Amino acid sequence: MVKGEEWFMIKDMYRQGLSIAEISRRTGRDRKTVRKVIRSTGPPLGRKGWSRPSKLDPFKSYLITRMSQGVFNAEKLMREINRMGYEGRISILRQFVHPFRESRKEVVTQRFETPPGKQSQVDWAHFGAIDYYGQRRKLSCFVMTLGYSRAIYCEFTVSQDLETFERCHIHAFHYFGGVPEEILYDRIKTVIFYQHPDGTIHWNPTFGDFAHYYGFTPRLCPPYRAQTKGKVEASIKYIRGNFFQGLSISSLDDLNQRALEWLNETANTRVHGTTKEVPFHRLAEEKLTPVDTRPDYDTSYISWRQVTKDSFISYKGNRYSVPSRHNLRRVLVKETAEGMLELYVGRLKVASHRIEYRRGMVVSVPEHLPSHPVPKKRLPGQPRWQDLFPEVETRPLQIYEEVALRG
Repeated sequence: MVKGEEWFMIKDMYRQGLSIAEISRRTGRDRKTVRKVIRSTGPPLGRKGWSRPSKLDPFKSYLITRMSQGVFNAEKLMREINRMGYEGRISILRQFVHPFRESRKEVVTQRFETPPGKQSQVDWAHFGAIDYYGQRRKLSCFVMTLGYSRAIYCEFTVSQDLETFERCHIHAFHYFGGVPEEILYDRIKTVIFYQHPDGTIHWNPTFGDFAHYYGFTPRLCPPYRAQTKGKVEASIKYIRGNFFQGLSISSLDDLNQRALEWLNETANTRVHGTTKEVPFHRLAEEKLTPVDTRPDYDTSYISWRQVTKDSFISYKGNRYSVPSRHNLRRVLVKETAEGMLELYVGRLKVASHRIEYRRGMVVSVPEHLPSHPVPKKRLPGQPRWQDLFPEVETRPLQIYEEVALRG
């Protein structure tokens, strides 16, 4: 008979993509029993060997999600669900967690060799901090590894936002000369908003559009199986030990230039320890989908700004000029991947500036500024300047000469 805890475990294994035969092997259950659980719509109740309703039932979906993140400590989970309203005993929780913990221990790591052009793996790694235009910023490294050739691409950034994430993908595609069929990711917000307990994945729609544009399928690393991204994790370890360790960093641009040289001269030209071949040699066999036949996906930052009466907008701590005829209007601001700031009124581009990354700077074009000061508006009750300074009578100079002679 299948107990409630085991029912949830079988359901979760199936959502991970395991076959019925594999689930049967891991649980010791007959394939017909496994298939019956998979087809069921909810935990069975009643007297025929099925578990009775439990105080833990409303929290099991949450617990499965937390265990998929590697949290198996019963006391920690107990504190979390207590705050959510759980009133049962910790012994019930321990009974529920136990088969999941044992299942994770029984997983045998098998090397998965992908065919050419099939898959790449992507991950972020933290590399401390860096001085970036006078500010101390966290330093991250984007890493993509092709599954067949083991070719590596890496790029250091000071942001992990969606626009940066997509730009790093584009740079990797151009570096490799194409796009694989699918890319494997962790469960990060730039890729997935959340996954419902029933297995439904809610993808980030912007990233979904990006994937559709380049024609690849995003895949998620299954819970409890972090080793499925072993190729990219091995690449990160290699970057730390072979490239980054003991490196003197002067700037982000310099770091990425040196990383590119290392990729071309060392990482992708060595004989790989697993394949026993040079990654660049195997890269020619990948047969990736070319990307040079279409424009790069637009990864610009888009926002709106109000033009001041002195012909400027404020953007990320700096001021940029706008033609004075657009004073007090709203303009669309587009920060491009090339480091340009473009300003639009409707579809008309009215200004373009090179982005200044230091704070407190003023970037202006003389032609944008008004040729004379903007007159200030007179407040109600304030006297006119004509009243303060009455017009003086104009007289011929001969009158003043006659007055001087008389004196």
